[in-house]
Amino acid sequence: MILSVFGWTFILAVGVLILVKGADFLVDGGGKTAAYLGVPAIVIGLTLVSFGTSLPELASSLNALSKGKQGISVGNVIGSNIANILLVLGVSSLIKPISVDRKLIKRELPIMFGAMILLALFASTFYSSTYAIKRWEGLLLLIAFIAYIGFFVWVAFKEGGEKLTDEMTEMEKEEYVNAKEDFDWSPNILKIIGGLVGIAVGSEMMIRSAIFYINEFNMIEGVVGLTIIALATSLPELAASSVAAFKGEADISLGNVIGSNTFNILMVLGICASIIPLDFSAEIFPSFFIMILVSLFLTSIIYAGKKITRPVGAVMLGLYFVYIYYMFTV
Repeated sequence: MILSVFGWTFILAVGVLILVKGADFLVDGGGKTAAYLGVPAIVIGLTLVSFGTSLPELASSLNALSKGKQGISVGNVIGSNIANILLVLGVSSLIKPISVDRKLIKRELPIMFGAMILLALFASTFYSSTYAIKRWEGLLLLIAFIAYIGFFVWVAFKEGGEKLTDEMTEMEKEEYVNAKEDFDWSPNILKIIGGLVGIAVGSEMMIRSAIFYINEFNMIEGVVGLTIIALATSLPELAASSVAAFKGEADISLGNVIGSNTFNILMVLGICASIIPLDFSAEIFPSFFIMILVSLFLTSIIYAGKKITRPVGAVMLGLYFVYIYYMFTV
């Protein structure tokens, strides 16, 4: 059993690395190809680059769904959103306090809460007898996601035309602007294909590992999705935000987290529910309310001080450890 546990944990770790690298390849190859075909840089930044941050959640949730593990799919999204706020922002603000852009308060925070309210309405029994997201509700989430992207593309053009989002660095901007001059089809198509293969293989390794934990330790699949898989898919965001904080660019992580959480609800759950109706099991609902509470906690901090300080970051990190302990003991 010990060898099995270590073996499957190793497979899980390798799967995360392959999945993340596959997402990077897909975004890089797809972004350069789109730039060569004349797609404006801001559109690439708001779609492909932002889409890349939620690719691990999407791939692992779809893979779990294909194996009949709905609890992992839903738990992954809810757990990732909790980890993004408490773990990612907690660690980033410990490295360097995070200042808040007022545009986040005016635009992105309300949209994130709008997505959560929409999800709460769909998952509740307010107008239905079941705690589930139906196919047509999944399609509505996808429509809301398309409207969300369209709105920010419109705002970006209105405020500065080719201005890039925070997710794109100056180096990436230069690469996309110069794409037409030195573009080569072969390596970029290979990156796209390799990225898709990496995403498929990595997500398969992750979900097979999760199924092992469920069977070996008699764990509830929703709990595995909320903790193990959610933490694994949030590690890339944690690594990127930590590096940005060490470089003195911690402020970027806040926008990335809010955008990623919105993407997870509207895009990931939207796509999954459009394929198969998603049940919200008993172990998922408490974490759903915890996600709302930590989002309100983040909002209150932002409005109160306009900065996430180190002491606040320590509290957030402590709350995440308490949450993980709660999930495995209650």
